[in-house]
Amino acid sequence: MKKLSLRQLVLAGILGALIAALGFTPLGMIPVPTPAGSATILHVPVILGALLEGPLFGASVGFLFGAVSFWRAIVAPANPIAQIMFTDPFTAFVPRILIGLVAYYAFVVARDRLGRSAIAGVTGFLVWDLSYRVGVHYGWIAGPIPGYFFFLPLGILAYWLIARVLSGESAPVVAAAVAGSLTNTVGVLGLVGLRGIIPLPAAAAVAVVHGFPEALAAAVLTLMLYGALRSQRLGGRGA
Repeated sequence: MKKLSLRQLVLAGILGALIAALGFTPLGMIPVPTPAGSATILHVPVILGALLEGPLFGASVGFLFGAVSFWRAIVAPANPIAQIMFTDPFTAFVPRILIGLVAYYAFVVARDRLGRSAIAGVTGFLVWDLSYRVGVHYGWIAGPIPGYFFFLPLGILAYWLIARVLSGESAPVVAAAVAGSLTNTVGVLGLVGLRGIIPLPAAAAVAVVHGFPEALAAAVLTLMLYGALRSQRLGGRGA
């Protein structure tokens, strides 16, 4: 097993301390006008770890994120639902570990033009499909054929927006941030829905409405912090 270098140990300590500071203070939550009320930024250190030192390092930082979520749910839960959600180790740890893996490989894929188009296409399809399912659950539309056509413009809009965002020089970093953020949102809410803690369509609705502000916040912060950390030569593998 490869040993961590001194630089990696220092970076792991910095990112772990940042996760703890954000997790146990209001600094880790940005108020947004969504049903959840706030967007978490605790996954940003995980994304940074993956970009700077690779997928396994990012997964390790994700484990620290999961540990903070699990511990907070025990000693100081934000609400009863959060306590139920994150005292389950599977929900607390698995999506957070996957953040680092998904973010790193999204970074790699987004270096290629065809890869960026694929990311935009997958995002557009997911927005289209999830919007349709939410619409059926709440009775906004009836029947699969008109329903799919009704929400098609949302999928096209999502594709266009992601394609535009990923057209610049910072595309790989933005792709990693958005992919990592959505992995956290969809992973947690998907597991919560599948385990019956809240209805799956309701979880999908929160994911659609809440996921984009959270992904936007992650993209902005990751771009700022990644550039600063790279300039200080704290990382070397990511780019």
